Amino acid sequence: MSISWEQFVDAFKVGSDTGNIEQLASMITEDFNWVTSDMDREATLSWTSGTSFKINGDAQTLYENEEVIAGTHPVLDDEGKQNLVMGVARLRDGKVYRYDHMRQLSDLVSLERRTRSG
Repeated sequence: MSISWEQFVDAFKVGSDTGNIEQLASMITEDFNWVTSDMDREATLSWTSGTSFKINGDAQTLYENEEVIAGTHPVLDDEGKQNLVMGVARLRDGKVYRYDHMRQLSDLVSLERRTRSG
């Protein structure tokens, strides 16, 4: 069975919070490519274990099947600003081989919170 969006985001969260990248490493292929950040597997694992970016809320799944997982999650950037990330990860044999993301400053996060509470 393939991984879920929530599991993928949680692996990034654990890595960035603790420096432990084992969970993330087990979910990405040897030829993994984080396209929008121009990072391969090793660069991604290194960045994750040392980043000041912090996932500070729950992941929300937009779409999942055996070939792709997609969703959003909030993150504090290196300047302490609230952002919302939307990502799409492509899967092969149950692991992520390609990841693309977009990050938007907090106006979308505020809108998302108002939408959920109202």
